[in-house]
Amino acid sequence: MKLVMNMVRKPFKKDEVIFDISDVSDELFLIHSGEVNIVSRDGMVLATLGQGELFGEMAAVMGERERTASAVAASNAIIDVIDSGVMRRKLADADPVLRALVRNLTLRLADANMKNEAQWQQLSIYRNLTPEEVVKA
Repeated sequence: MKLVMNMVRKPFKKDEVIFDISDVSDELFLIHSGEVNIVSRDGMVLATLGQGELFGEMAAVMGERERTASAVAASNAIIDVIDSGVMRRKLADADPVLRALVRNLTLRLADANMKNEAQWQQLSIYRNLTPEEVVKA
């Protein structure tokens, strides 16, 4: 039995966008070599991923929808691009408790990413204030 089907290996140069926020998701990605930054709408690096790590899986788990973050090559990278249908088929074959667990963890991660970004935005506002303005706030 083949572990992954419908996979294409692609090279990405440092700073090249792999996918952008709001892109429709139809693929997930496995890092063969190099590093990838997952970046929020406002430019916050949510994670830096390396060899053997999977990303873009949130949309694959939740069903096709718009991306909630961007993925940008942090270095030259080789990425295995996988049709998200593969993930959905594997999940459909999984135990219902495991499916529920994966979905729950995916929802929690999405929520944590939104909260981290909101916190980062708030901190960015305070960085621009003088010490006197911080005391008044």
